Amino acid sequence: MQNWDQIQKVLIIGSGPTEIGHETELDSATVQILTEFKKRGVRTLVIDNNPFSVALEEIQPTNMYVQAVTTANVRHIIEKDRPDAILPILGGLRGLRIAQELQENGDLGRYEVGVLGMPTTTLQQINNPAALNDTLKEIHEPVIEAQVVQTDDEALGLVETIGFPLIVKPVAPRVDTNRTICENVDEMLTALNQGFQQSRFDQCTLERSVVGYKEIEMVAIRDRADTELIISGLEDVDPIGIHSGDSIVITPPQTLTDREYQDLRDATFRIATELNVVGVLHVHFALNPANQHFYVTKVAPYFTRGVTLAARTVGYPVTMVAGQLLLGQRLVDVKLPAQYVKQTAIMEPTNDHISVRIPLWPFQEVPDADQHLNTAMKAVGSTVGIGRSVEEAMLKSVRSSQFSPRDVLLSVSNLTDSEMVSQLIHPLANRILVLIEALRRGYSPAELSELTKIDPFYFVKLRHLLTIERQITDHPMDVDMLKTARYYGFGDGMIARMWQTDTTAIRHLSRGAKVAPTYKMIEPTAGEFPEQTSGYYSTFEYENESQALGERTALVLGRGGNQLGPNSAAEYFTTEMLKQLKRAGYHTILMNTNPNAVGVAPEFSDKQYVDPIQLGDILNVIHVEHPDIVIVPGNRHYLTRELKKLDLNLHVLPPDQETKDHLPEMATIGVSLFVHEQQKIAVGVMDLIAPGMTQKMAQITAFRMPADLTKAQRLNLVEWAKQAVSERQVRGMVQVLFAPSPDSKQMVCVGTRPTRLTEMAFLSKVTGVNWVRMLTRQHIETLDANELATIEIDVNSTRVALMNAVFPFRHLHVLNRPGTTDQEVGATIAFGSSEALKLNNLSDTAELDRIINRTI
Repeated sequence: MQNWDQIQKVLIIGSGPTEIGHETELDSATVQILTEFKKRGVRTLVIDNNPFSVALEEIQPTNMYVQAVTTANVRHIIEKDRPDAILPILGGLRGLRIAQELQENGDLGRYEVGVLGMPTTTLQQINNPAALNDTLKEIHEPVIEAQVVQTDDEALGLVETIGFPLIVKPVAPRVDTNRTICENVDEMLTALNQGFQQSRFDQCTLERSVVGYKEIEMVAIRDRADTELIISGLEDVDPIGIHSGDSIVITPPQTLTDREYQDLRDATFRIATELNVVGVLHVHFALNPANQHFYVTKVAPYFTRGVTLAARTVGYPVTMVAGQLLLGQRLVDVKLPAQYVKQTAIMEPTNDHISVRIPLWPFQEVPDADQHLNTAMKAVGSTVGIGRSVEEAMLKSVRSSQFSPRDVLLSVSNLTDSEMVSQLIHPLANRILVLIEALRRGYSPAELSELTKIDPFYFVKLRHLLTIERQITDHPMDVDMLKTARYYGFGDGMIARMWQTDTTAIRHLSRGAKVAPTYKMIEPTAGEFPEQTSGYYSTFEYENESQALGERTALVLGRGGNQLGPNSAAEYFTTEMLKQLKRAGYHTILMNTNPNAVGVAPEFSDKQYVDPIQLGDILNVIHVEHPDIVIVPGNRHYLTRELKKLDLNLHVLPPDQETKDHLPEMATIGVSLFVHEQQKIAVGVMDLIAPGMTQKMAQITAFRMPADLTKAQRLNLVEWAKQAVSERQVRGMVQVLFAPSPDSKQMVCVGTRPTRLTEMAFLSKVTGVNWVRMLTRQHIETLDANELATIEIDVNSTRVALMNAVFPFRHLHVLNRPGTTDQEVGATIAFGSSEALKLNNLSDTAELDRIINRTI
């Protein structure tokens, strides 16, 4: 039993780099847990090697271990710092695996270290399907029978008993992994080969497939006194057979009977009690729609994207509450900020709105990946839409997921009938558009349900949207039709296209007819209590609950759902920018549809709007808030052009990564400068490393600082860089590129560009100066030249830093290869001596990975 009163020092096991399976939701939860621990006087240590981690900016350097998140490194920290407990539930399955290994090796007992969130008996079961199933059967929870095998021969002996299709899962996988559905012996043997390699015990489980069942998720919270609440139920629109991370998800569930919902709720509570979980619990169920029977398919007593989605969409402060429960507080004693009523923590949330999450996939950047949706997760991000109806929420989410600058949806009308049927049975990433097109072609909800195993309810809703679409088209510039279109989530661009006009005409008609959105608060009591939470969504009803935030406000537009490229670094940039705006006295308003964004945490933004980041929706928010500053991300060129036409104090941050200057084909050294008026601060001289056999700019995805040069060479490059910048009209964070001359091999300047977001985060971590905040201060004119002059960066530091990009190739089961900048999913960072981080061969990707993930 945990002695709660003696917890004074806790080690948080971080999640490592962003990758398929988790993005920034774990970093966001870590930030909020840190805040709760700090309030209670608990010293918190963190191990993580994610250069884009916001949590690492929130703690003192003495409490920070920027190291590879491995069992050996965590053990060394425990030996050195002797924490009272470790917290693995913020590190996903990686964190749990490390905690399991520490338990198995006797390290937790040897150093008298506790585990927050669950007892060690539960810890040992979570990654072991067979052991967990035994426990669930003891409390009479229905599970799919799983057989553990260690050889192909054992598996072949069980095939006749289990039958095909069957599912193969590795036992205690070393990395986050997926179950594999096998239709025949060959597929099973391939899956077993992969699974044995991924398992710490060289074992796999075989279990009967329940493909086609509904997948329902329940998110709960529990305290040490066994008080439990369901935060939200989540319904996967796609059936079992498509990974929940690749499925459209809706909350609250729409197609369950009350009996079905209560059965799953009760089962979740029984599981939480049996496993003695304290904090969050996320349970997946397979529900047979024919007879209401269900199976427990996954138990996750840790923070997940589902936990984050539930918290964001119901308005319950899950992480804030969990942070107190982890330290032994009971739900009845939890203290929340003044904007919540006293009883919020112990009340089960109630929704008066619908939320829909749609995944985003990386297939445009990785075209050789298999685009079929199956049990292996492939999505890298998601967007969420919130509305008063399924139609409105669904359409908002679809609009947000398409990233159309003019707010129109893509069409798949070019599909042949045979291609249509094939994609209905074997879905691809464009699934939602294919379903809409099938309805347009006259397929009935019953026919589509038979082909896809999706509940007919959702096809009825999509068909209703198509009916409204036809009515809009048939009644151009009709005010009543405009009101209907707005109510069901149609955007300016969509309506303008149907009426063959422009968005200006649509907005003019709206103003004349006084068709304006009302904003509803995202709060957990459905209006029963006077909550004053900070999240809002738009709809077109009568009562408006959002008032202007006040004087001196800044509206920050997020980048939407996570994608490949610099998006994780962009999320870091946005969050650090929000922090600086608050320090400068601004009330911050964030508009974003990414449910996993760090910036939506109350520590960073005072108010959040969950609406599509499209021109019309932005102008509606501006009309309510009248912000003093509007900040648009540099990758939204159409929005920037349109907003510049208006009388706004507009700033482009993060800066546009595209440049009018012609960039060289290759460069080997980058000199980063911060340019402010006449000042040019040398931030660093770094090696630009393109793992593989080329030094092309698009393949520079690793960096070492300081560059492997002599001190004199670095200082000379800094002076040449300052001279190059003086010849150009540039400001802010600038990188001057150098490459050896083909003739003399002497370094020559080959170009200048804005410092990339990934490198800006790297430079902030390495120098200890937050350059994002400096750039923000420059834009809002609060940067003091005298203060800037006092900053001294040693470009010849003896401490070496190395950053290397992470790519999604392994998760997507494609050829592992050197990637490009637009294929990055995350990055890792390491510090050490020049000897420890010495690269003998810059093109050797294996050596780079080994060095950056070494044991300290």
